[in-house]
Amino acid sequence: MGHFNEKRFLLVTLYLLCFIPLAFSQSANAIYLKDGSRIIGHILELDSVGDVKMLTMDGTMVSVPKARVDEINWSYVMKDPGPGAIYRYGDVFRWKYSDTELTDKNYEKYFDDDLYHTYVGGSNQFNLGGACWLYGITCAVLTVLNFDPKADHQSTAFFAYAGGANALICLGCVFTGIGKARLNWVERTFNSVNAADNELSFSTKSKSYMQFGPSVLMTAQRDLGVGATLSFSF
Repeated sequence: MGHFNEKRFLLVTLYLLCFIPLAFSQSANAIYLKDGSRIIGHILELDSVGDVKMLTMDGTMVSVPKARVDEINWSYVMKDPGPGAIYRYGDVFRWKYSDTELTDKNYEKYFDDDLYHTYVGGSNQFNLGGACWLYGITCAVLTVLNFDPKADHQSTAFFAYAGGANALICLGCVFTGIGKARLNWVERTFNSVNAADNELSFSTKSKSYMQFGPSVLMTAQRDLGVGATLSFSF
């Protein structure tokens, strides 16, 4: 009988545990409901009552009553659903019906150069705005810490941090707003052109309208521009 090596057993166990998240991420389960909808994620528990507890793809924990369940697919394979409708989630996009994030290959395959460059520029501006907000709040905290209520004149550091807080928070508002506008434009443009079965198409299919408004982006360039947008639908 071989000698049991505790250290080797521990190392092998830790090594195998490293692959559990990878395996978990490559598989999925799907619950098909009687109303025709579908929930995709990882089933965690089937309790005694028959309810299904699932961790969805966006990290939400849900409990589905058995009476609503029509079918369960335990080996659901995530497929590329595009080009379906997309929606903005922060600075990235998700497929509307499967609620999964678009991959780099999705962007390259389904976005033309105009959409892709606007997406990249808008995402960078959105993230830059968030960074400005973070540093601005940090400067605001340092401003409070350097405030001396007993002093006739505040220190140079106080005014420096106060000015930095104001400037960075203002820049954060500007960059975040521009980034959101550009990303929202990508969402609307992609859905109206590529997703023939999305809700936007259904809602405007039998309606004719004209929209005119200011624009804070240039759709054919990566840089920021100011102009006007005229949209027709018929």
